[in-house]
Amino acid sequence: MTGVRIVLCVLGSILSLLALAALAGGVMLFVGNSTQRDSDGFFSTSTKTYESGSYALVSDDLDVGTNGPDWLFKKGRLATLRVRGTSADGRKLFIGIAPTPQVKRYLTGTSYDRVTNLDLDPFRVDYRRSTGRAAPTRPAAAGFWTATAAGTGRQSLEWEVAKGNYSTVVMNADASRGVDARLSLGAKIRFVFWAGLALLLVGLLLLAGGGALLYVSLRRRGAVTAPVISPTA
Repeated sequence: MTGVRIVLCVLGSILSLLALAALAGGVMLFVGNSTQRDSDGFFSTSTKTYESGSYALVSDDLDVGTNGPDWLFKKGRLATLRVRGTSADGRKLFIGIAPTPQVKRYLTGTSYDRVTNLDLDPFRVDYRRSTGRAAPTRPAAAGFWTATAAGTGRQSLEWEVAKGNYSTVVMNADASRGVDARLSLGAKIRFVFWAGLALLLVGLLLLAGGGALLYVSLRRRGAVTAPVISPTA
């Protein structure tokens, strides 16, 4: 095998492996999109208990495309987030999403816990406590929330993802200490189907290219037939 054929064989093998990875990813996205969503089209976590002796539970910052193009991160274009929750102790629950700087100003001087790490399987959540002596005002009285849900029983907040830096806040609706909530998180992702389709198409193209290179590199050259010389009469 010549040097050129070896190079073609290596490139063909690499393209074929990339093609298999792309095809597998596309199939996984299609299967997940068809079987893992609930009746409302959301991918959801199981319901877990989140609790704190402070005034509020605050998610880590959700930085959505702050350095990206506006057209890509137009409100609702990429995804819708959902937070569902019930109060474990029967009190009215408040769930809100707002720009992170406004959430920080609202909770300045109060005691609250920020989620620093969240593992879903197995479930584990870590918090970092911010201490303070002041008590926050009732969250519903603040006018900066982008989306809210509040009341007794199960509450469901849905937020169309938009460009910016946001935080999710869970509190008792009366702004009292001691948050004890059972929450589930969900996301409706717009581009899963198209991402799966794109991976399948890319995989097929790579497979065709890799197969062609392997065929060329492994094909045997045609045998050269020596000319027949007729005996001289």
